[in-house]
Amino acid sequence: MEKRKLKVGDKIRVTGYRPGNYAPGVVDDMGTEELFKSLVGRRYTVRGFDDYGNLELQPKRWYTGGIEPDLVELVRRTHAT
Repeated sequence: MEKRKLKVGDKIRVTGYRPGNYAPGVVDDMGTEELFKSLVGRRYTVRGFDDYGNLELQPKRWYTGGIEPDLVELVRRTHAT
């Protein structure tokens, strides 16, 4: 069965995250991994798509991040055409 494509405005739930792969000696001092962990189980509105097809979400008031579409599930389809 073909998976329906997500659209801007759709409501999604984050179902997982991928741990970061950092080079030896590199530390995640920006808290990126903790941010993505905190998204799991929460609902967001799709704000857009990046050049790689990742969904753009706005999990924090001043932050927009991208997440792979296979790590989310559709909660509610937008009614916009």
